[in-house]
Amino acid sequence: MQPNESVQTGKNGQKSELAQVEAEKNNQEAAYQAIFQLDVPNAKLWDTEHPNLYTCKAIFGEDEVTETFGIRELIWNPQVGMTINGERVILRGACFHHDNGVLGACTYPEAEERKMRILKENGYNAVRSAHYPCSKALLDACDRVGMLMMDEYVDVWYIHKTKYDYAGQLADWWKQDLKDMVDKDYNHPSVIMYSTGNEVAETAQEKGIALTGDMTNYLHSLDSTRPVTCGINIFFNFLSSIGLGVYSDDKAEKTAASKPEEKKKPVGSEFYNTLACLVGDYFMKCGATLYPCDLRTKDAYANMDIAGYNYGIFRYKHDLKKYPNRLILGSETFCKDAYSFWEIAKKNKRIIGDFVWAGWDYIGEVGDGAAEYSDYKFEDPATRMTGGNGRIDLNGKPRAEAAYTRVAFERETGPFIAVDPVYQKEKLRLTGWQLTKALESWAWDGCNGETAKVEVYARAAQVELFINGKSVGKKKVKKCRANFNTTYQNGEITAVSYDENGKEINRYSLCTAGKETVLQVRPEEKTVKPEGLAFIQLQYTDNKGIWKPMEKHNIKVTVENGVLKGLGSPAPYVKGNYTDHTVATYYGEAMAVVQADGNGPVKVTVADEERFYVVEIPCE
Repeated sequence: MQPNESVQTGKNGQKSELAQVEAEKNNQEAAYQAIFQLDVPNAKLWDTEHPNLYTCKAIFGEDEVTETFGIRELIWNPQVGMTINGERVILRGACFHHDNGVLGACTYPEAEERKMRILKENGYNAVRSAHYPCSKALLDACDRVGMLMMDEYVDVWYIHKTKYDYAGQLADWWKQDLKDMVDKDYNHPSVIMYSTGNEVAETAQEKGIALTGDMTNYLHSLDSTRPVTCGINIFFNFLSSIGLGVYSDDKAEKTAASKPEEKKKPVGSEFYNTLACLVGDYFMKCGATLYPCDLRTKDAYANMDIAGYNYGIFRYKHDLKKYPNRLILGSETFCKDAYSFWEIAKKNKRIIGDFVWAGWDYIGEVGDGAAEYSDYKFEDPATRMTGGNGRIDLNGKPRAEAAYTRVAFERETGPFIAVDPVYQKEKLRLTGWQLTKALESWAWDGCNGETAKVEVYARAAQVELFINGKSVGKKKVKKCRANFNTTYQNGEITAVSYDENGKEINRYSLCTAGKETVLQVRPEEKTVKPEGLAFIQLQYTDNKGIWKPMEKHNIKVTVENGVLKGLGSPAPYVKGNYTDHTVATYYGEAMAVVQADGNGPVKVTVADEERFYVVEIPCE
């Protein structure tokens, strides 16, 4: 059941021949349907702040189905941008893969809801299912939490990115797969947009441009209440059109057959990811402004409702003028561009939103976003497990980048403090996907007198930094960030933010941890349901609970009245896997996920080289 929503049928408002054929097919299927129009008295509308839900029960003979739905009005056009229930919404979005961290690729309702809740707590109101349709459990969680969803179809069309990908099946299956996606999504108020693909270079070809329109119109025939987009990497579309990085089985097989000492040449997606890491975010964004990039995207963009720009923020102002009816979505963006996006979106309704890569760290696509210090790095490439580039780490803890994003999106004013690990002396070359390696800690035991690089995030004109009450400098804030080079001293570090008139706005402090070391074993919930999951954070602190990121230990976890489903840390390099009963901490932290068996309270024993702790979680 859906509210009265706006309808868009494609370019110039005309239905294609394909859409007409599908409409006739739908009319035939309608003969087997019963349609009811019902009134909902004093209906409460659904939105991100008020995720009101209803249930509808349908009975036919002995069959009975109950469906949850929400009532909301979605409108999108150049005059209003995008509105929900008449109010403009700017999508503060996060891309994420489908895995659940140390639980692997499995879907668990509790894990999906936890993920959406944490993202929302950190300022996001939308997510993108990168790059395949998401689970029903995740959509249910989005409905309950109040998180908007851009559900995506595929990462590949008819040009292979790897040898055994979906490209060989697309021609025969795209209609059925899109129909299945719509059938799954239709009653979910959280789903506000469909995406037909991600970085599909076919959109630079005549055949691919036509397919873009066919998919858009077909989705309109199935569901006219939601817009359609597609995430296009503008610069890479141009490169692929001149033959750079295009995958072929021959190239891949030659690379695989090369000798270990020979330098392997990446192909397909690996080529573009490697290139992006080498040239950096600024080069990619500048590349997208080239005139040939416009030529290789404009026709595909005309065949969708909302133009998806992957790393194309430098084009926004130009394209708003050149294409007065185009709606623009940052379908994939860098964290450092959050402030710039937000400021231009506030002034331009045709900027629909932004989806950062990545909102939550994930297993796979290793090394794209993160450099790593040698004390947490192994030479064997097989030990690299994660992308390492989420604003939220693999275990669900917000990184410093999340604090920056909350400030950039005006969810909080700040200031917040983050410090490069003071004991680390290596200079890392960060790729565009990682804003910083700084941690929100001032507990660097044994580092007195060492150089400390401090970042402050604030919505302010200036910030001043104090160490143990003494000012160490004042800096102008640029795009919500100010950087300080100072000297580390045990004690307290404080950031004070000021407005343009020098009036204090706010202040924030971090303190050094005490000498005593405690292993905190913190279940996130007080109870667990039978067969349900308990997420247990493991963190080294002092006796007051102040985090000690320099603590390195091996932790062993055993469980009674339950099963250890996953154990790991946010470290991008892992020896073993997440099913082991031991884990090495990463900056003093790890996490265990336990499934209750329903035979009594779950008893979790956590031990390191010197101590052990026991917690019991009551089973409901």
